[in-house]
Amino acid sequence: MEAGKRELLARLHQLLPLLPRVQPNPMPRVQADQVLSGFLRPPFPMLPETVLLISPIAQHAEFLREILTKLAPQVNLTQVSSLGGVEAAARQSSILLTVLYAGGETGMSPRSISKLKSLPKHPGPILVLLPPEEAAKVRTFLRGGADEFWLLPMDSIAFPPRLLVLMEWGRAALEEESFHEETPPRFSLGRLFPLRKLRCAVGRLVARQRLEGSGAGELKSVFAGKWQKIHRLGFGSFGEVWLVRRRGKGLQAVAKIPHTPKLNPQFFREAAILKRLSAHPSAVKLLEVLDEDQKAVIIEEYVDGCTLQQLLDEGMESTAKERAFLELLDFLAFAHGHKIIHRDLKPENIIITSAGNARLLDFGAAKDLTRKSTSSTIIGSRPYMAPEQISGKSEIGSDVWAMGVLLYTLATGLLPFFDDNEKNLMDMILECDPEPPRGIDPSIPEELEAIILKCLRKKPEDRYRNAGELRDAIQLALPGFGDGSSLPS
Repeated sequence: MEAGKRELLARLHQLLPLLPRVQPNPMPRVQADQVLSGFLRPPFPMLPETVLLISPIAQHAEFLREILTKLAPQVNLTQVSSLGGVEAAARQSSILLTVLYAGGETGMSPRSISKLKSLPKHPGPILVLLPPEEAAKVRTFLRGGADEFWLLPMDSIAFPPRLLVLMEWGRAALEEESFHEETPPRFSLGRLFPLRKLRCAVGRLVARQRLEGSGAGELKSVFAGKWQKIHRLGFGSFGEVWLVRRRGKGLQAVAKIPHTPKLNPQFFREAAILKRLSAHPSAVKLLEVLDEDQKAVIIEEYVDGCTLQQLLDEGMESTAKERAFLELLDFLAFAHGHKIIHRDLKPENIIITSAGNARLLDFGAAKDLTRKSTSSTIIGSRPYMAPEQISGKSEIGSDVWAMGVLLYTLATGLLPFFDDNEKNLMDMILECDPEPPRGIDPSIPEELEAIILKCLRKKPEDRYRNAGELRDAIQLALPGFGDGSSLPS
């Protein structure tokens, strides 16, 4: 490091004769290497981190302060009652997140968001709080520049993970800003050097040295200053997924990148769901949420292994199938207990590790049932979709249906409903009964067939209420399930 610094300083000295000569101000002589070293020193220390609350309501501050005390004690809470106090608060701290109460009585509007973002110091991500009776304003505020919204009241289950994800994104944005920000010189140069030209020269030399040290191709594929793209894993309507490696550490992870900042709220919700489920050993861990070109990038654990679909295509032993299904049920029961539904259960979203453990991926379509939603979008993969999903409605029973489809496939090697024509397939799911599994393979236990067919009943209330109840039914009816005695190879 010191050798590289000395080499850079030597090359900078060579540039000095090329700069235009100017008459210096009367001032003590300063050694050139001291002046130039000032450009290489680390940025000044950051101010204390804070969450800025713009609300006249004391209960909002009490609730947020309680959450921060428990989950992020190093972060302060600063409350101001109106936009007028924001600039002073921004000068005294590094704002990770601004929480703006925009109830009708406050007079806040999307123009308030524009005013916040026009301040000299950026207020971080902006979370808008709205009373439920004013939910119709949500889209207006999001179009106006808000990053996320929350319909009151704030609760102690779903709200804290969302808050932490937004704070993490705000911290990443501050770090990125600090990384790119030019460090001011430690000495007053007066008119000794044309400062802009000197900075340009420094920038060109630093860039050239980085290119020589790491290769131009690598720089283009690095984001957030620390994650190196390896190869793309997927590309969809909402974003792209990359396998990435942490520079200098070798840690591999998965990066989910939205196509546009307008999709950030959806990615915040996925990150918050991952954080909610992180206590379960089979959960995919959320590593961090980064800011890249104002996009919320999710960095999550990379799970190495083969998809369940790949293993089924190759041929899978009964014991492995049963154990994988039980592990999935256990994790899904945990998720259902936290009012989270996956909504896209299928073999392609299930990874079996080299140790034989089953891990459920891709919570991009997941839904938090504690939050009110008016969306009627059809979400899921057609062969695994429950009848109510086709109608644009999802509930815990929809996951139970999908697990029934999966168990049917593990038992028979076939899907209960399939047609190349999508309309015909949806009509079959809505109107037809599946062929009983024992009609395909008589060796399937009657108890297992009964469980599968109950999962595939058309009305959600006629199925098992959740994955935990399905797991209990299997263990009661088939005590040996897991040792390879129930599913054929």
